[in-house]
Amino acid sequence: MQTQDVKTPEQEETFEPTPESGTTDSTEEINTAKIIAENEHLIQELKDQLLRSLAENENTRKRAQREKEDAQKFGVSNLARDIVGVADNLHRALENKSENAAELAEALFSGVDLILKDLEGILGRHGIERISPLGLAFDPHYHQAVFELETNEHVPGTVVQVVQDGYKIHDRLLRPAMVAVAKAATQQGVA
Repeated sequence: MQTQDVKTPEQEETFEPTPESGTTDSTEEINTAKIIAENEHLIQELKDQLLRSLAENENTRKRAQREKEDAQKFGVSNLARDIVGVADNLHRALENKSENAAELAEALFSGVDLILKDLEGILGRHGIERISPLGLAFDPHYHQAVFELETNEHVPGTVVQVVQDGYKIHDRLLRPAMVAVAKAATQQGVA
């Protein structure tokens, strides 16, 4: 029976070049050089992709900033274009000169009424709605109480007078309606 030499793991890991293994080393060096060259090429491509992505992100950020600034500057262009027509009508109303005071007052009144209707139509087309809460329950989200009126004719907390209409654009408040709110009248003469 033949005995085989059993090597320990430490002995197997050590490799001593022999004259026969010299060709294997140069092949391994060539393969390693190829792998390194391929990896360097891959690294260069990834660097290029990263730089392009960073540049694209910066361009997108600058474009978004420009669009935001343009929206702030020119976002009201359509509304402004419509309002200019109202201003023209007001100028025409003021240019109306008549000898007869009653005739002038009537023409001015009807002209201003038409201009107001035109303005309300313009505001409506742009999503701006008037808040006129007379007779409704007080809502602190849309109304600003200016004062309270003692009364027995209205339920306490009801808007009994509108000092100034409010406005909202779509669902966002532009200006609250300034209102007077009913409160219960106090009893006088009770001892």
